[in-house]
Amino acid sequence: MTGRWPGAPLPPPRQARFHRHEGDFRLESGALLRNPVAAYETWGRLDDRRSNAVLVLTGLSPSSHAASHDPDDDPGWWEGMIGPGRSVDTERWFVICSNVLGGCHGTTGPSSIEPERDAPYGMRFPFLTLRDIAAFQREVVRALGVERLHCATGGSLGGMIALEYAASFPDEVAGVCAMNASGRTYPFAIALHHLQRKAVFNDPAWRQGDYYEVAQPAAGLSLARAIGTLSYRSAREFERRFGRSWKEGDPLSYGGLFQVESYVAYQGAKYPITYDANTYLVLSWAMDSHDLGRGRGSFAEGVARIRADTLLIGATSDLLTPPWEQAELEAALRAARRTVRRVEVDVDTGHDSFLIAIDRFGAELRRLLEA
Repeated sequence: MTGRWPGAPLPPPRQARFHRHEGDFRLESGALLRNPVAAYETWGRLDDRRSNAVLVLTGLSPSSHAASHDPDDDPGWWEGMIGPGRSVDTERWFVICSNVLGGCHGTTGPSSIEPERDAPYGMRFPFLTLRDIAAFQREVVRALGVERLHCATGGSLGGMIALEYAASFPDEVAGVCAMNASGRTYPFAIALHHLQRKAVFNDPAWRQGDYYEVAQPAAGLSLARAIGTLSYRSAREFERRFGRSWKEGDPLSYGGLFQVESYVAYQGAKYPITYDANTYLVLSWAMDSHDLGRGRGSFAEGVARIRADTLLIGATSDLLTPPWEQAELEAALRAARRTVRRVEVDVDTGHDSFLIAIDRFGAELRRLLEA
């Protein structure tokens, strides 16, 4: 479970259930995690053939709470996408969403208690890859009695994990939908992740990851998130929403703020309330490791492992995962004679568009689910 400290992330969602791996879970690095736990939630009912399961993979920050379960429940992070009559119709599909391994919303991660020390792992948490995360997601799926997914889907990090799941377990996924995600992480994203990590490292409160008895390195994590916000949206959207409008202070003196400055500062400031800095670092490095071709001969050979019908959806304004990256993945899938469709959604909301333009992204996902 997640540890507690001053300013700790919120506890797991109240609707979460837990899968516990009994014994050691081996990671790609060879390191072992003893009895790791995954927090997950489900919606809908598994049919008699166990053939209607849809796995929703989270991005960097979300918990397992992708959608509400009843009218009195809190809305989920993908509320408009999942539910009765929605694109992922819970009257038809059995939906599973599990917080990622390395996370901080009930799944084992750096803020969890290390059994050998009876203290939080901190940065003693072993190095993770997306293949490790996909393998642990598969454990949850199998524990729920599902041997073959109808579809695995997600956006950003979730889309990367969906692709890795389909490449790692090609006979266990019928369809995969990756939104604003690519087959490997490219230098621009790696450089941004590097700067975000440096923001955390340079906060004295980080203490090399051993801050749990004191307080979060809130300033560093806030700055990291503010930097990330620039890559999650787009210049076109910022011009439309903010232009050069002024927020406060004297425009001809130090210390005033444009509206856009206030916005990115706000996005950064609220993040340490609900997220853990070490988790941010661990998952940032995991994203940098993403490459379907790593250890598989070549990128083309790694991509060819995917046998699922594949849908790639991207936003024209995505700075972090631009459309050419998905076009490259599409070409590799076609070269391997796989079934693939790629859609570019013309919106100005950038990398986060799968969370914002839900009607556009959801319509395409529904087509894949019902094909």
